[in-house]
Amino acid sequence: MKLLLLHGPAISSSRAQLISIKQKFNVNDVVVFEQGADLEDIAGNLVSTSLFPQERLVILENPPADFIFHFSLFTFHFSLVLWFDHELPKAKLLEYTKIGAQVFYFPESKEITGFPFLDLLANKDNRAFLEMEKLKKTGFDIFYLLTMSYYLLRNLVTTPKNAPQFVKDKLQRQRKNFDLERITKLYKSLIEIEFKLKKGLLEQSQAEFLLVNQFTEN
Repeated sequence: MKLLLLHGPAISSSRAQLISIKQKFNVNDVVVFEQGADLEDIAGNLVSTSLFPQERLVILENPPADFIFHFSLFTFHFSLVLWFDHELPKAKLLEYTKIGAQVFYFPESKEITGFPFLDLLANKDNRAFLEMEKLKKTGFDIFYLLTMSYYLLRNLVTTPKNAPQFVKDKLQRQRKNFDLERITKLYKSLIEIEFKLKKGLLEQSQAEFLLVNQFTEN
């Protein structure tokens, strides 16, 4: 079993990392338990997960404090992610690391989002390559970048109703760079990049270049 632990107050960053992890699995192979889920339900799902030949992903959001004593009994082949919207005490972290957990901490002072990257893409600015490298150094991978790019394209088509006025104004300016036909082609290109990446037909570095180049090329 592969165990990952994400914690810290920088929720945007930790959520983005969680999305990146989920993108690596087929949607049918991902199970999410939200805060307050029953321990017996969780344990039952972990047992049934072992019956599937393909690797599956189980995500627990803010699981109970005593859950560590339950999942340590499971040795099946699957990935388990524990996501917390707060910083865990050092004593609790030590318990997790002792059983082999890979820990990712997201401090509020280092909150990083993909929005500057999206603005550069929307402005067809080659500095998006540099911003992408910055995101990669903080742990965000190509699947996160693809997810955010899909988000940008959807917003270029339809402005979110609850978006602040400054966001609406910005999207209106950015639409001048992308007509509907271009947006449609970009969306299809990103889907193709993601498909080839998951099938091993593209290296990650190639996918990263193609993603940015699709937006910035004239």
